[in-house]
Amino acid sequence: MKNANALPRSRVFALVLLGFLVLFENPAAAADVTLAWNPNVESDLDGYGIYLRRDADGPPYDLAGYVALEELQDPGRPTFTVSGLEKGFTYFFAATAYDTAGNESYFSNSACARVGDQIEVCAGGGSDAKGSGGGGGGGCFIRTTAPW
Repeated sequence: MKNANALPRSRVFALVLLGFLVLFENPAAAADVTLAWNPNVESDLDGYGIYLRRDADGPPYDLAGYVALEELQDPGRPTFTVSGLEKGFTYFFAATAYDTAGNESYFSNSACARVGDQIEVCAGGGSDAKGSGGGGGGGCFIRTTAPW
Protein backbone atom coordinates (compact mmCIF):
# COMPACT_ATOMS: atom_id res chain seq x y z
CA MET A 1 0.00 0.00 0.00
CA LYS A 2 1.28 3.43 -0.89
CA ASN A 3 1.67 6.29 1.61
CA ALA A 4 -1.07 8.75 0.60
CA ASN A 5 0.60 11.76 2.24
CA ALA A 6 4.27 11.18 1.49
CA LEU A 7 4.89 13.77 -1.25
CA PRO A 8 5.51 17.31 0.00
CA ARG A 9 2.98 19.88 -1.20
CA SER A 10 5.57 21.36 -3.55
CA ARG A 11 5.83 18.01 -5.36
CA VAL A 12 2.15 17.19 -5.53
CA PHE A 13 1.44 16.87 -9.22
CA ALA A 14 -1.33 18.67 -10.98
CA LEU A 15 -3.11 15.59 -12.24
CA VAL A 16 -6.27 16.43 -14.04
CA LEU A 17 -8.78 13.74 -14.70
CA LEU A 18 -9.88 14.58 -18.20
CA GLY A 19 -11.94 11.50 -18.06
CA PHE A 20 -14.40 9.65 -20.08
CA LEU A 21 -16.62 6.75 -19.29
CA VAL A 22 -17.01 3.61 -21.29
CA LEU A 23 -20.14 2.08 -19.90
CA PHE A 24 -21.91 -1.08 -20.82
CA GLU A 25 -24.26 -3.58 -19.29
CA ASN A 26 -22.93 -6.95 -18.19
CA PRO A 27 -24.85 -10.00 -16.94
CA ALA A 28 -24.73 -8.79 -13.33
CA ALA A 29 -26.37 -5.46 -14.35
CA ALA A 30 -23.30 -3.55 -13.21
CA ALA A 31 -21.51 -0.77 -15.04
CA ASP A 32 -17.84 -0.55 -15.95
CA VAL A 33 -16.24 2.89 -16.00
CA THR A 34 -13.02 3.68 -17.85
CA LEU A 35 -11.34 6.83 -16.56
CA ALA A 36 -8.68 8.79 -18.44
CA TRP A 37 -6.48 11.66 -17.24
CA ASN A 38 -3.58 13.85 -18.23
CA PRO A 39 -0.33 12.04 -17.49
CA ASN A 40 1.97 13.16 -14.71
CA VAL A 41 5.30 14.39 -16.11
CA GLU A 42 7.63 13.94 -13.13
CA SER A 43 10.77 12.01 -14.04
CA ASP A 44 10.38 9.52 -11.16
CA LEU A 45 6.73 8.67 -11.88
CA ASP A 46 6.04 4.95 -11.41
CA GLY A 47 2.26 4.77 -11.74
CA TYR A 48 -1.17 5.86 -10.60
CA GLY A 49 -3.73 4.96 -7.96
CA ILE A 50 -7.44 5.10 -8.78
CA TYR A 51 -9.91 5.50 -5.95
CA LEU A 52 -13.67 5.61 -5.59
CA ARG A 53 -16.30 6.34 -3.01
CA ARG A 54 -19.97 5.54 -3.24
CA ASP A 55 -22.60 8.19 -2.44
CA ALA A 56 -20.22 10.71 -0.83
CA ASP A 57 -17.47 12.90 -2.23
CA GLY A 58 -14.00 13.18 -0.74
CA PRO A 59 -11.77 10.99 1.41
CA PRO A 60 -11.81 8.38 2.69
CA TYR A 61 -11.87 6.72 -0.72
CA ASP A 62 -11.63 3.01 -1.40
CA LEU A 63 -8.80 1.82 -3.61
CA ALA A 64 -10.04 0.65 -7.00
CA GLY A 65 -6.51 -0.30 -8.03
CA TYR A 66 -3.00 0.73 -8.96
CA VAL A 67 -1.68 0.83 -12.50
CA ALA A 68 2.08 0.93 -13.10
CA LEU A 69 3.45 2.81 -16.10
CA GLU A 70 4.64 -0.42 -17.74
CA GLU A 71 1.07 -1.80 -17.53
CA LEU A 72 -0.38 1.08 -19.54
CA GLN A 73 -0.97 0.59 -23.26
CA ASP A 74 -0.09 4.25 -23.85
CA PRO A 75 1.57 6.01 -20.87
CA GLY A 76 0.92 9.33 -22.62
CA ARG A 77 -2.84 8.61 -22.45
CA PRO A 78 -3.36 6.66 -19.21
CA THR A 79 -6.65 4.90 -18.53
CA PHE A 80 -8.05 2.61 -15.86
CA THR A 81 -11.32 0.65 -15.83
CA VAL A 82 -13.36 0.31 -12.65
CA SER A 83 -15.78 -2.65 -12.88
CA GLY A 84 -18.88 -3.72 -11.00
CA LEU A 85 -20.53 -0.37 -10.26
CA GLU A 86 -24.05 -0.97 -9.00
CA LYS A 87 -27.16 0.64 -10.40
CA GLY A 88 -28.80 3.12 -8.05
CA PHE A 89 -25.63 4.68 -6.64
CA THR A 90 -23.49 7.73 -7.27
CA TYR A 91 -19.74 7.12 -7.52
CA PHE A 92 -16.94 9.64 -7.01
CA PHE A 93 -13.52 8.89 -8.51
CA ALA A 94 -10.10 10.40 -7.76
CA ALA A 95 -6.56 9.64 -8.89
CA THR A 96 -3.10 9.88 -7.39
CA ALA A 97 0.39 9.47 -8.80
CA TYR A 98 3.16 7.53 -7.10
CA ASP A 99 6.89 7.64 -7.65
CA THR A 100 9.67 5.04 -7.75
CA ALA A 101 10.27 5.49 -4.01
CA GLY A 102 6.63 4.57 -3.27
CA ASN A 103 5.54 8.10 -2.35
CA GLU A 104 1.99 8.88 -3.40
CA SER A 105 0.46 12.29 -4.04
CA TYR A 106 -2.78 13.52 -2.56
CA PHE A 107 -6.04 12.89 -4.43
CA SER A 108 -7.00 14.82 -7.53
CA ASN A 109 -10.33 16.61 -7.54
CA SER A 110 -13.06 14.07 -8.05
CA ALA A 111 -15.12 13.07 -11.05
CA CYS A 112 -18.60 11.71 -10.53
CA ALA A 113 -21.21 9.49 -12.19
CA ARG A 114 -24.71 8.39 -11.17
CA VAL A 115 -25.45 4.84 -12.24
CA GLY A 116 -29.11 4.33 -13.06
CA ASP A 117 -31.06 3.25 -16.12
CA GLN A 118 -28.59 5.55 -17.86
CA ILE A 119 -25.32 7.00 -16.65
CA GLU A 120 -25.48 10.63 -15.61
CA VAL A 121 -22.34 12.72 -15.19
CA CYS A 122 -22.48 14.86 -12.07
CA ALA A 123 -20.28 17.50 -10.45
CA GLY A 124 -17.69 16.40 -7.92
CA GLY A 125 -14.84 17.87 -5.92
CA GLY A 126 -15.90 21.44 -6.38
CA SER A 127 -15.83 21.05 -10.14
CA ASP A 128 -18.63 21.10 -12.65
CA ALA A 129 -19.18 18.46 -15.30
CA LYS A 130 -17.14 20.50 -17.80
CA GLY A 131 -13.99 20.28 -15.73
CA SER A 132 -13.44 23.48 -13.81
CA GLY A 133 -11.98 23.42 -10.36
CA GLY A 134 -8.58 23.79 -8.83
CA GLY A 135 -6.34 22.92 -5.98
CA GLY A 136 -3.61 20.31 -5.72
CA GLY A 137 -5.34 17.84 -7.99
CA GLY A 138 -6.91 20.15 -10.55
CA GLY A 139 -10.38 19.95 -12.03
CA CYS A 140 -11.87 16.92 -13.71
CA PHE A 141 -14.77 15.84 -15.84
CA ILE A 142 -16.26 12.68 -17.30
CA ARG A 143 -17.85 12.17 -20.70
CA THR A 144 -20.18 9.23 -21.24
CA THR A 145 -19.44 7.47 -24.49
CA ALA A 146 -22.00 4.67 -24.48
CA PRO A 147 -25.31 4.08 -22.70
CA TRP A 148 -26.13 0.91 -20.80
